[in-house]
Amino acid sequence: MQLPKIFSLAVALLVKVCSVFGTHVVGGEITYQYISGNNYKIRLDLYIDCLNGNPQAIAQDATAFIGVFDGVNGNILNGYPVEIPRSGPQKVVKLNYNCIKTYPNACVNHYWYETTLNLPARTGGYILSFQRCCRNNSITNLVNPQSTGANYWTKIPDSRTLPDKKPNSSAVFKELPANFLCTNYELKFDHGAKDADGDSLAYDFFQPFDGAGQNQPRPDNKGNGTLANPPFANVVYSGSYNAQIPIDGNPILKIDAETGLLTLTPTKSGQFVVGIRVREYRKGVLISETKRDYQFNVDLCVIDVVASYYAPKFICGFTYKFDNKSTGATRYHWDFGLPGNADTSNQTYPTVTYPGPGKYRVSLIAYKNNCLDSFANWVTVVSPNVPKLPADSTICTGRSIKYSSSVIGDSYLWSNGSSFNSITVNKPGTYWLQVTISTCAWRDTVKLNVDTSRVWIAGDTTFCSDAVFSRKLTATQGMALYAWNTGNTTNQITVSSAGKYFVSVLTKYGCASSDSALIQRFSPVVVSLLDTVVCPNALVTVNALNKDARKLWSNGDTNSITKVVNTGNYWVKVTRGTCSSYDTFNLSNFGYEFELGQGLRFCSTIDTSLNIIDTRFSQIVWNKEINGRTYNLKKEGKVIVSLINSHNCPELDSINVLLFPNPSLDLGSDTTVCLSINPMLTAPAGMRSYLWQDKTTERVKVAVEKGLYWVEVTDMEGCRSKDSVMILKDPTLFPSIVYMPNAFTPDGNGRNDLYPSNKYVNIGSLYKVKLYNRWGEKIADFDSPDINWDGKIGGIEAQEGVYVYRVSWIGCDNEFYSMSGSFHLLR
Repeated sequence: MQLPKIFSLAVALLVKVCSVFGTHVVGGEITYQYISGNNYKIRLDLYIDCLNGNPQAIAQDATAFIGVFDGVNGNILNGYPVEIPRSGPQKVVKLNYNCIKTYPNACVNHYWYETTLNLPARTGGYILSFQRCCRNNSITNLVNPQSTGANYWTKIPDSRTLPDKKPNSSAVFKELPANFLCTNYELKFDHGAKDADGDSLAYDFFQPFDGAGQNQPRPDNKGNGTLANPPFANVVYSGSYNAQIPIDGNPILKIDAETGLLTLTPTKSGQFVVGIRVREYRKGVLISETKRDYQFNVDLCVIDVVASYYAPKFICGFTYKFDNKSTGATRYHWDFGLPGNADTSNQTYPTVTYPGPGKYRVSLIAYKNNCLDSFANWVTVVSPNVPKLPADSTICTGRSIKYSSSVIGDSYLWSNGSSFNSITVNKPGTYWLQVTISTCAWRDTVKLNVDTSRVWIAGDTTFCSDAVFSRKLTATQGMALYAWNTGNTTNQITVSSAGKYFVSVLTKYGCASSDSALIQRFSPVVVSLLDTVVCPNALVTVNALNKDARKLWSNGDTNSITKVVNTGNYWVKVTRGTCSSYDTFNLSNFGYEFELGQGLRFCSTIDTSLNIIDTRFSQIVWNKEINGRTYNLKKEGKVIVSLINSHNCPELDSINVLLFPNPSLDLGSDTTVCLSINPMLTAPAGMRSYLWQDKTTERVKVAVEKGLYWVEVTDMEGCRSKDSVMILKDPTLFPSIVYMPNAFTPDGNGRNDLYPSNKYVNIGSLYKVKLYNRWGEKIADFDSPDINWDGKIGGIEAQEGVYVYRVSWIGCDNEFYSMSGSFHLLR
């Protein structure tokens, strides 16, 4: 990516006083080679973007600062970092695709920095690190890539701790990294390494490391920044990217752990940082790592032909059909790696039969016109080694059988999940064994049956009789051998005496089984119980008889005799041996014959006799103290009678005797009233009934006529009271004329303060007074002699003057009167 012109000028000015952070570094790795003594040749390989890289930054990296750190505490050692001049460049020009017509405009230069360092044996070894900022801002799979630096580092182990005590030289990748990748085309890149010591190598991916910063992009520990000490920080992948899936692909990026073959079909354009690591193992111990941190540039390409095929690393068996994955080709040529000319084919999907096991290099050339592409890879042919399990078999119930693998494999898997070379089983079913040898799986099966056949004897019985008998006993048919304890050898025998009979058999598979039958005989059992009627609460004893027999009663009793009180149905089961008899009986009570009757209720006093005349009853006792058929009742309370009925059963009954007072009643004293007055006579409330002298039944009676009035009341308990009163009427008892004064003085002195002040006059049922002022306005209105005017209107004293009255009334003689006139209010 080229910087804008204005930014390039700023960089040119700053380069005089500080290091320049750039976007030119796309990858690198550090390796070392042991020379002799304590001397190691150190090499830094750096890959630079020669198309979009910052020229000033590229020029500034004419030297590199490599720090050496203590392998235990991570501190930088004295005298470090060292500044190393670079060599190169060598342009990365290899096209990883043949027949490519259009490819991305990419440019990668390879520089290397070499020096020799004296590194004596040291506990924990040494860590070598080169740190530079920054990465390309257009990187797709990192968070904030332009602020993320690179750290290429390795560790030289302490040779004294290695299995053979010999100094190590690191593994070195055989090929320069790819300069670009094409979207939607398969890449097969040999990322294998070589090792001078002959150590075993294994390949995988790792998460690259961050280093330096924008402000001090080339740390030298001399004023231009300080190298970070281990442990080092990793870069941060963005989104769903991670060390194992750093590039979008289908199939995704993979590396063969043994060969280092890198495969990928990228599906998205962009720039992706990938970490590829090779690990060294010496005698099974991990001793060192070489880590390549590289930015893959992915873009659109136009390719005519791509040669590719799929084959597993291990071909199981000698015959295999290859899967051609090439694109764009019109013809093919295969070489299967066999000696001679019989190992080639021009078929698209050829089938080859190998003469034996071994490792073969299979190559494919794909042609289109004058363009060709090739692809080669190693396959390992594994001899078929199918395990042989025994023939199907049958075992007896309770026994087991052991199955073992007939071949030695890398791993074993049985159908029951076991991973051992043998299993012991006792259940029926089909069992299989899968043996894996060099990832090839071979399988065999065996069927196990379990003989569940058993002998059963039919004919067990019990005779509940003393008579002679015969009985057939039949054992299960189809057995190979029968042996009865009677000496018989057939499946059926006839017996005529009680006892236990046994048979033992062998099935057709030789499995033993046995069974027995029991013939029993007992004397018959007879039991008979009778229904019983007794007095209530009487204890009844019942005998089931039958000596030498077991009894079980419904109440849980197990004796020959049981005792019961409660009425109901009962049963008994009598058992002799296995013979039983069963009977039931019902226990009931004589019915009650005596009833004293309902309770008694009396008003005011009690004086009566209670009599029992029924001759069926005897031994009569009243209240536990008075004998006889008659009882004189004088007071309230409970009356209890006990007696013996006709079944000679005791009975008991009782009644409650209640005494209530007569209701209170008072109509008042005899009285004389005016002819116009009708007194109201009221009986007490809450009575059940009322009866007046005129046969009416209301509670209240209005005395319109003179005479004797009486009422009889009955309360809720049925008790009665009666009362009477004499009402006389006199028309002259009170004056029938009303006096209306012609003046009054409401001055509060206690004399003539009210108008008309007729409170001493007995007036009949009608009395009306209305007062008016001089203008005819009504100022007062009342209907009782007890109410009078106080000389105020609306609470305010009325003025002196003349006022008008109108009055009407019924006199004591029961005549109607009215009168009007005027009066003076004086103050």
